[in-house]
Amino acid sequence: MIENLYPEIANAGSLAKALDKQFETIKSSLRCTIDHNRDRPPFSYARVENNKRVSQVYLAADEKLYLSDFWRDGVCLAYGQTSSIDKLTEILNYWLSSDATTELLQDKFKFIKVSEKAKAFDDNNEVEYTWNSILNDSSRTEIRSFVELAIIDNVLSKLFPFTSLMRLCFSRCTGYPYTFDTPMVIPVSENIYEVRLSNNDIVGIGTATDALKMVKENLPLDIQPAIVGTAKDL
Repeated sequence: MIENLYPEIANAGSLAKALDKQFETIKSSLRCTIDHNRDRPPFSYARVENNKRVSQVYLAADEKLYLSDFWRDGVCLAYGQTSSIDKLTEILNYWLSSDATTELLQDKFKFIKVSEKAKAFDDNNEVEYTWNSILNDSSRTEIRSFVELAIIDNVLSKLFPFTSLMRLCFSRCTGYPYTFDTPMVIPVSENIYEVRLSNNDIVGIGTATDALKMVKENLPLDIQPAIVGTAKDL
């Protein structure tokens, strides 16, 4: 069925080979990377990257659609879909071979959907934006009293916060993979928090004020504000 929807892919042998052929046609230096993940058949998945930008492409099963995402510095910022491999190649080349913002990407290709956080990342305001997102998240009220203190702290407020299940974690970079060398905070009950080290050892339990103190006392000695990028960049 998929082969019938995508004859250009069937003729090339895989999505990656078909895209590489298109890149050659438009004289682009981009080429798909080799992906050894067996859960992603080469016929229906491809990955293209250039510097700190990455796009993944998938094939829809029930209709002819190329589904793509657009990453920069370890953060997925936009999604798109098109039935044309020519248009797909044009989009990928534009995103991966330039320094275009997500706003420019969406202006040029109207069917691109930009995530809510994209503008903050375009404007280098991702740390403040993410802290405020967690603070105002109605599903994260159990961590709010701690966040209200951390967001005005001159050290923690400059680290990139992220949640993992019930845990509030702090990264020294803004993209995935994050760093995991700082303490984490876990809500226990109203305004009571447990602080654990990255190896899962328990530091202690206390109020939001106590937890803030415990976190800061157990940060790496050379802690600096989060950088744009991933743990690989540190």
